[in-house]
Amino acid sequence: MAKLIDEIQLAWNSIQTAQGTSGWNTVAVLPSHPGRFRAGRNFPDQCEALLAGFRTSVISRNEKLPEGLGFHVNRVNSEQDGLVWLALTRSPNGNLELFSAMVSDVLQAILATGTGDHSRELRAFLGRIRAWQEFMRKGAVPLSAENEVGLVGELTILEKMLEVGLAPEAAIGAWRGPLDGLRDFELGFGAIEVKTTIASAGLVAKIGSLEQLDDTNCKPIFLGAVKYALTESGQTLPEKISAIRTRLESDPITLSEFDDRVLAAGYMTAHSHQYHRRFTLRELAMLEVGENFPRLMHGNVTPGVISARYEINLEPLLSQDIGLTTALKKLEMI
Repeated sequence: MAKLIDEIQLAWNSIQTAQGTSGWNTVAVLPSHPGRFRAGRNFPDQCEALLAGFRTSVISRNEKLPEGLGFHVNRVNSEQDGLVWLALTRSPNGNLELFSAMVSDVLQAILATGTGDHSRELRAFLGRIRAWQEFMRKGAVPLSAENEVGLVGELTILEKMLEVGLAPEAAIGAWRGPLDGLRDFELGFGAIEVKTTIASAGLVAKIGSLEQLDDTNCKPIFLGAVKYALTESGQTLPEKISAIRTRLESDPITLSEFDDRVLAAGYMTAHSHQYHRRFTLRELAMLEVGENFPRLMHGNVTPGVISARYEINLEPLLSQDIGLTTALKKLEMI
């Protein structure tokens, strides 16, 4: 990716125009896609941008375009040569180094589709930008120790889903935790919420709301209880991500969507050297949230209580583990 960043920055640096000029000045990038992807500056603002052209038939006029901290996306020049042009532009207060990394990553996502299919490339373009939007919203900094553990747990369930035969595109599509979904995985009419701990004793789940385990309008719900130990022989977060990427290599579209989710979760490859902890799986249980499951929801709290955060001791419930395969069958996913 470093080489691509350098090429983009050189292209931006090469763009100059006379004082008082207005409008776009651009330089083509990605020789494999002649003329359709261009580094540019919009004068007189001169903010760096990536312009991408897509066939008019693949993008709706009502398509909601992403906008995040430090960047925005908008249509430019209406339609030319049968293409709709979208500009990913750095905001005046946006960090240039971070924006350069973002543009390079977006282009890598497009290249990874490997098809020349405008529809797939548009999906990759907008999908990766939205992932960056979420990443920047979360601070664009390395994950906290707690969030690192949480991501390892979600990736563990995702990996196990693939192992038991759930189609990769279904598994990745169901993973909603990085997008601030109410529950980590939404499958069919139900869901799986993942709770992960590295505590040496007990297994306590922190529940974030009255809605999270409420199955009134989402059934069945399962709670995936994951317990890890920190060891010298375990797997780091970057190693787990790499292992899943290897499993998905034969499907570049799904792999790109996985990368979108990982980025949206707050993980950036450039930060990988900061994740040293090694995790060894000690316990994984799939618990069905039913009538007798200990939980708080709107239907069983005292009138007047409108929100709550609480903790559940899952240790006594582990004997009720039904396994991931059975849970997925009940969710009618396999």
